[in-house]
Formats: sequence, C-alpha cells, structure tokens
Amino acid sequence: MTPSSTACLPSTPGGQPMTPGTGGSIDVMSPVIGGDNEGPWFVPDILVNVRRAGDDSTVGVIMEILPDGSCKIVVGGNGNDEAITAHPNEIEVVQPRKSDKIKIMGGAHRGATGKLIGVDGTDGIVKLDDTLDVKILDMVFLAKLAQT
Repeated sequence: MTPSSTACLPSTPGGQPMTPGTGGSIDVMSPVIGGDNEGPWFVPDILVNVRRAGDDSTVGVIMEILPDGSCKIVVGGNGNDEAITAHPNEIEVVQPRKSDKIKIMGGAHRGATGKLIGVDGTDGIVKLDDTLDVKILDMVFLAKLAQT
C-alpha cells in the first residue's frame, strides 16, 4: 500500500458536505446570515431619529434592544429625558460624519467603537478604538456614537 492509497478509507467523510441542518435549512455560511455581511443591526449607545406617525422626528439614544426587536430609546435632553419604546420601522440611524465617534452595527467588528477618519463614496474609513487598526467599512454598518 502506498501512502496515497490510504487517503480514501471508508471511515473518511470524503466529499460529504459539512453544512449543518438538512434540505430546507439555511446555510450558516451564507453571506446574508453570517460572516462579514451580518447586519446592520441596532446596537446600544447610538444616536437615532425616531419617526412616529403624526409626530416630528426626535433624536434619541438606543439604551436597550428588546427581544421582539424593538428598542428602548431615551429621547429629550435638557434634563427632560423620556424613555420610549420604538419598533425598527420607526427608527433611523444618525449617519456619522468625518471625525465623529462611531459604533459598528454589523460584520466582523459589530459592537466595536472607533473614529470615522474619512468617507469615500459608500465606504467609511474607521480607526478602531481597541486595536487602533484602520478599516474600510460600508457606511450602512456605521452609526454615530452617543456622547457620554
């Protein structure tokens, strides 16, 4: 027996796919579900505009994401803070501008904070706070971080 002839023993999974689940399930490696294309999802401590039918847009800060997908948001200011609950279709993320502190809402760096050091079309150039790495990320994943 030569070493190459032992490579296909019956106990070797061979060409079996390593995808979990069966037939109708979604492949967890799908770019829509996992990996770098995940999100954007709301995260705490970002600035948002809350739009409700009949009301003007109000700026607030997401404090908590509730299990049903809605968000607890503090709106107001000047000492008149009020906590409200809003559904995702009533919430619009405040887009950061150059030099703003940001929080990443999706992809491999979800939840990380940094500084937006430049914008190139739909890409944001971000310097991460934790590693000081510079990353180019899609602007849809970036939200303006609330000042604490």
